[in-house]
Amino acid sequence: MKRLALLAALAAFGVMLVAAGAASASEMPKIERTCTTTSKNVTTKNVQGFVYATNVDPLQAKFARCATAKKVMNKMLSLRIEKPKVFEGFRCTPAVVQTEPDIVNYRCVFKGADTATFIKLIFTAKYDMD
Repeated sequence: MKRLALLAALAAFGVMLVAAGAASASEMPKIERTCTTTSKNVTTKNVQGFVYATNVDPLQAKFARCATAKKVMNKMLSLRIEKPKVFEGFRCTPAVVQTEPDIVNYRCVFKGADTATFIKLIFTAKYDMD
């Protein structure tokens, strides 16, 4: 009888641990921020990027910061690329909105390999005609 009571207590404790772990994982904060960079390739003075992040693992939080977003934006702006490209872990997919002058919307996504981290960076580039 004692074994059954002990087994039931351990099972109940295990269920509580799983429930607590699931609750803490779902309580990870959402991050939304605006990051700004400049580029000589665009007609506007600044290019604004919008970062949306969910389930950010503390070890991958640097990818949701403006420093990394600016790096990614600057790379895409300097390449004037109009095909999918991976940089700093972000897969950037451009969509040409207009030509002459070129206006391109970029959607860059970072997905954690072994975590549920999801970060999206979106920005628009209005390229100059040089």
